[in-house]
Amino acid sequence: MPPITPTVSGSTTNSSHGRQQSVEISHPFVYKYGRRYLREIPEYPLPVDLAELHRQTLRTTLLLDVFGTPFSSRLGHPPEKVLEVLCGPAVWSLRCDQYLKQKGLKNVSFTGVDIAPLAPDLTKYGVNWRFVLHDIRKPPLPFAEEFDLIMVNDGTMALPSAKDVKTNPLTTLKKYLKPGGCIEVIETDYVFRCLQPEPATAHGTNSKDAEQARKTATYTVGPATPFSKAQNRFFTDYNKWVEKALQEWDFTVTPCAVMSFGLSTERIGYEEVGSRRVAIPFSYIRWETDLESEFPMETDHRPEGKQTSRSKGLTKGSNPTKYAQPLTSDQAALRQTALNIAVGLIECLEPLLMKESGKKQDEWDRWWSAMMTDLFERNGTINGECLEAGVWWARKAGEDEESETDSDQEE
Repeated sequence: MPPITPTVSGSTTNSSHGRQQSVEISHPFVYKYGRRYLREIPEYPLPVDLAELHRQTLRTTLLLDVFGTPFSSRLGHPPEKVLEVLCGPAVWSLRCDQYLKQKGLKNVSFTGVDIAPLAPDLTKYGVNWRFVLHDIRKPPLPFAEEFDLIMVNDGTMALPSAKDVKTNPLTTLKKYLKPGGCIEVIETDYVFRCLQPEPATAHGTNSKDAEQARKTATYTVGPATPFSKAQNRFFTDYNKWVEKALQEWDFTVTPCAVMSFGLSTERIGYEEVGSRRVAIPFSYIRWETDLESEFPMETDHRPEGKQTSRSKGLTKGSNPTKYAQPLTSDQAALRQTALNIAVGLIECLEPLLMKESGKKQDEWDRWWSAMMTDLFERNGTINGECLEAGVWWARKAGEDEESETDSDQEE
């Protein structure tokens, strides 16, 4: 099927019951608070301007680097058709296409669906791509065909709550999967907690995922992983405000926990389900200097006044070696990216947060300036504040043949 070029007017086609219908979403954007928002979803609290699309691009790229692969499920057969729901800037589709081509799969078609034409024309990058304009909250989806892989990326504020099995994406999108096909959901939490010292590798983590966590200086998360409330005073403020703000919109601030609940309750029609959660620290953590180390002292990523003779890096709990490893420049950059994403989220939610805080603009500006100084100049996340992320997947019953792209068969 030829690609559908998105336009400002939002003209596209809707395949329903084998018939083509015209769908028009005119003037999809509205400007307020100096930023661009979705007109069709007034309750969607995030802007959709260039700054926010850049943050979403960073977020997707970060999670791909952390997980090490665009998808974690074991497909029943090599994929031919892939659907990205709520595709936004469609970074995931582009990266997934590159990944599959490296695996020798060069004829995979990608479809992106969203309520606004935010995605670029990926055909310019060599992707077999089409974009379909559709409000995902209004079923059915405009597709007559079924897909081998469906990805839902960051859908908390656009999809119904996953607390209800009937509205869980794993349930509602199952009908669009081929037998043996997989659906995946990627989420990050909207509140920030502190990772406690020496967390052990989460129970059930395979060797490949444990090695990926070691490589990226991140931590695998399971039910027994120790967390505490944020100790940074600015994150404490933010957590309090965002919980109140999103409760008014009936959004959850902990989609990772919600998705885990949905995964444990909805198994009908799936022959395989799984999940993987990680914690990405925002900076070097105080307790990561575990023991006197054989490694030379490095101070590049330490806060001023905190240089010691101990090596910075992972603890024994997350790295089963005798000594803690120093953070590499790539690992430090990954953590800095996670912090930038978190700060960008706070900036995007500024109108809601100001309302809940009761601050006037000048008061908010002073709070913001003090937060930026604390986070970026004083290493305010040294106690372990982190970004929590997860991926959940399920394979539709049907085919037993394993694909060459199975994630646990990768090198």
